[in-house]
Order: sequence, then structure tokens, then C-alpha cells
Amino acid sequence: MKNSLGHGAYFADHPKKSHTYAIPDNTDQPHVMFYNKVLLGNQVILPNADQTLVAAPVGYHSVKGTSFKYTEYIIYRYGQALPYLKIIYKV
Repeated sequence: MKNSLGHGAYFADHPKKSHTYAIPDNTDQPHVMFYNKVLLGNQVILPNADQTLVAAPVGYHSVKGTSFKYTEYIIYRYGQALPYLKIIYKV
């Protein structure tokens, strides 16, 4: 899958969105998803994809993407996220 809002760390508030990225290497392996605490700060809402982003626009700390069924949140400074739980599951 192409990153719709550039090169950053992507998060979602709905697990179905994250599940689409939690694909194991083969069918015998479980899926892995992380539950994170994310500091979004001042968000800019972008309703359309922009694959050229490498940082949030000036004056903002994160991007809220609304162009898909489930909202996604993108940070471009990795210190804004803290892994909290590792979730391992099979479907």
C-alpha cells in the first residue's frame, strides 16, 4: 500500500484500518499490531492524499487524513509516539 500522506508514522483510531497493514510474512504467522500513545498536537486536516509530505505543514505537529473510510493520523517526528501494547493475533 502506498502512503497517502507522505513519509511518516501512520496511526488509526479504528483497528480495522491498522489490520490492513498488519500482514504476516506467511500464513502460519500471527498478525502483530501495536497500541500506541501518540501526541498529535496541533493537527491539520487533509481530505486529499499528498504523497510528497515529509513533515507536517508549518504551524502544525501532525496530519489527520480523512480521504479513506477510516481516519488516519500521521506524525513526522517519531518521538511523538510511544508503543504501549503489542497485540499478537490470528484471524
